[in-house]
Amino acid sequence: MINEGAVFFLAANSAQGFFSLFNELYKADEGWKAYIIKGGPGTGKSGLMKRIAKAAEERGFEVERIICSSDPDSLDAIIIPEKKLCFADGTAPHVMEAKYPGAVEEIINLGQFWDGKALENNREHIITLTNCNKALHAKSARYVSAYYQSALDSMNIAKAAIDYKKIENFASRFIVRNCQCSNRLGEQKIRLLNGITPKGYVTLFDTAKHYCDRIYAVNDEDCYISSVLMESLRRCAVSNGIDVITCLNPLIPEENPLHIILPEERIGFFTSNSLQSFKNIAYKNINTSRFVNKDIIAAHKQRLVFNRKVSSEMLSEAIKLLEKAKKVHDDLEADYIKAMDFDELNVFTEKVIESLF
Repeated sequence: MINEGAVFFLAANSAQGFFSLFNELYKADEGWKAYIIKGGPGTGKSGLMKRIAKAAEERGFEVERIICSSDPDSLDAIIIPEKKLCFADGTAPHVMEAKYPGAVEEIINLGQFWDGKALENNREHIITLTNCNKALHAKSARYVSAYYQSALDSMNIAKAAIDYKKIENFASRFIVRNCQCSNRLGEQKIRLLNGITPKGYVTLFDTAKHYCDRIYAVNDEDCYISSVLMESLRRCAVSNGIDVITCLNPLIPEENPLHIILPEERIGFFTSNSLQSFKNIAYKNINTSRFVNKDIIAAHKQRLVFNRKVSSEMLSEAIKLLEKAKKVHDDLEADYIKAMDFDELNVFTEKVIESLF
């Protein structure tokens, strides 16, 4: 799995279906240039971006790598902030099209390096594999949706037990005491530090360590109490001029954040539980029981335990289906790999690198 410096996901197989944050890649009105890469599976999109990322780092530029939730060994995008430059896989499911063609975005068509006749001759196999892959992803999404229904019941229990005022006071005190506050509004980037992948539920711990000297592990098995704390910290930080990387929950990205990173302060708050345990790398552990009415939680203990068991089983089934989808995708890639002229693609890649740097 790719884990070099700043690595995130920007898409997820969520309870509501495929979720994309590709609109976070660049800001057209701030002088950015975006290269949207088109081509089939196995045509070298990720390899092209890996080589550009390496070339940028060799020249002293920091690169943010966006990995694929369907294959964490592949790149979905790279971002080079100092150059205001990004490259992205613009094919399904995170389809990207140029909004300002030529002025802001350029299209890189890797179809120019394949043998169209060879692919046409393999038409039936390609169609069958593509449809099978899509069906497996759709079935996986239904299990994630079932996970959400179980988790939702636990969230409703937590809602009734939370002392919101206590959370707000904690967040406000922490930001004022530990951060360099100012009168401006802080800027926010939205990312995903976790992903539901064929390799399981992945947490990018090295990214947390890349950004943070102080990691606060917020222990919450059901994620809801911690997410309310994260949202309070996010609001307090932004209103006090502190930049924030807001990391959403890949299972339920519409809810409050799962983690909060304050990159300039080198501080991060991370939800920690059986899915993503930060205890071993934590500067300090925070128990969310301090923010709730313990009697309400105790009264629903058996239901919470049951919901966790059901959620775990649903997530496990979703991941098994993603594993099957990955195997089908690998077979599909093989068809395209055989039809590609990678020597010509390598020459093209070198020309792109030369033009950029």
